[in-house]
Amino acid sequence: MEQAPEVLYVDGWIGVVVKPAGLMVEPDKLGHPNLQEWAENEWGGQTWAVHRLDRPTSGLIVLARKKTACSRLMQQFEKRLIKKRYVFKTHVALSESEWFWEDYLEKRPAEFRSVVVDQPKGQRASLRGQRSSAHGGEMELFTGRYHQIRAQAAHRGLPILGDTFYGGVPWEERGIALHASHLTFQHPQSQEECVFDHLPYWHALEG
Repeated sequence: MEQAPEVLYVDGWIGVVVKPAGLMVEPDKLGHPNLQEWAENEWGGQTWAVHRLDRPTSGLIVLARKKTACSRLMQQFEKRLIKKRYVFKTHVALSESEWFWEDYLEKRPAEFRSVVVDQPKGQRASLRGQRSSAHGGEMELFTGRYHQIRAQAAHRGLPILGDTFYGGVPWEERGIALHASHLTFQHPQSQEECVFDHLPYWHALEG
């Protein structure tokens, strides 16, 4: 593992970490390094990934350390009580200061991608975004579809920097310029509101 996850918080119920780009969240059949097994080795005991980030995407993830914590957090995701925001960069200048995107996405497993299709095909995908620099901004997801941000951005001619799979231009960093920067949820045991923010170093770079 080239870069280890950064631990922001851990107790007997949950752990919140920053996943580096290039690291898978869950184990696969090929035995690639992954966040779930890393957490189990670091903390001991079984760990459950409550939600996921694409392998080339970096950012905040909450992991459950008890089955009860896993089920309670998953209920929050199903009820859309958990708030997630992402920061990104693209090589195309952003003309709008704010936007709302709603599309229907069709997952194509054989191609490892999602594509925008006409209703009623696919599943509804919606998000809100705002510009923070000439080529960068922030997006808040209202749905959690496969490759949602990457597919919706590419559909509008705004592919994520480094995401050559969806038409983005290469860059020198690992992964793509998409980072889960904000996470709000209720602690599964105490019910207290947990708020975490983390920005990648490239977010402040020119452009």
